[in-house]
Amino acid sequence: MEKIGIIGLGNMGESIVKALINHSLKKDFLLFAEVKKERATYIEKTYGLKSAKSLSELVQKTDYIVLAIKPQDAKEVMQEISPSLNDKKLIISIMAGITTSNILSFIGKPTRIVRLMPNICVKVGEGMTGITSNRAVTKEERAKIQKMLSPLGHFVEVGEELMDAITALGGSGPAFFLLFLEAMIDAGVKTGLPRDKAKTISLQVIKGTLRMLEVEKIHPTVMRDMITSPGGTTIAGIAILEKRAFKGNVIEAVAKACKKAKELSS
Repeated sequence: MEKIGIIGLGNMGESIVKALINHSLKKDFLLFAEVKKERATYIEKTYGLKSAKSLSELVQKTDYIVLAIKPQDAKEVMQEISPSLNDKKLIISIMAGITTSNILSFIGKPTRIVRLMPNICVKVGEGMTGITSNRAVTKEERAKIQKMLSPLGHFVEVGEELMDAITALGGSGPAFFLLFLEAMIDAGVKTGLPRDKAKTISLQVIKGTLRMLEVEKIHPTVMRDMITSPGGTTIAGIAILEKRAFKGNVIEAVAKACKKAKELSS
């Protein structure tokens, strides 16, 4: 079995590690590198993984190199690992806004590159991950990577020109949704519910709604119409949201996040 090396163990890097280990990937097939010593020690103790002594060692001892680093660190890290790369290695990048062309320019030689844009939900195996690659990667290799990383959740293949949209909707989306959930809980408190009960109700409302959409295979608009009675409580609340351009604000937020992702690549 091929070995996986992960450079950068922040929230997303750790989430990937946790998902893989929880789904029976042997720890001997994982190696990591983390510049922060305290963080590296935490990962070693928590997951029982080995830390590489250097980036070159990590590249030499692994087949797939996962870049879970900040975009601003891309050039420095790429130039450091470049001498250790060969045609048997494959780069898997989860950096927002850094294109395969950017990575190739930093490395300075032909390299197989796959870009992933996962969200934080990979930590519990329910991630939504966009995947694309440069032309050096075959369709079969992309399928193999998806199978290898299937513990992370769901994948959707897109052209690289759509990865910024995946970053905005899939990557940033959970944060936008959580803001709405916080508002739901606060609304429950405002109307007299204890906070713990408001949280329980709000979470179950979301879980139940998503489950019904999956089981019944209906469009959100259809389900919303099922809830919204003429002259009832639901339409009274919806009227307020629409008056405040609720949907328009959500659309603008995702568009803004997409624009920011494009700026990172430049």
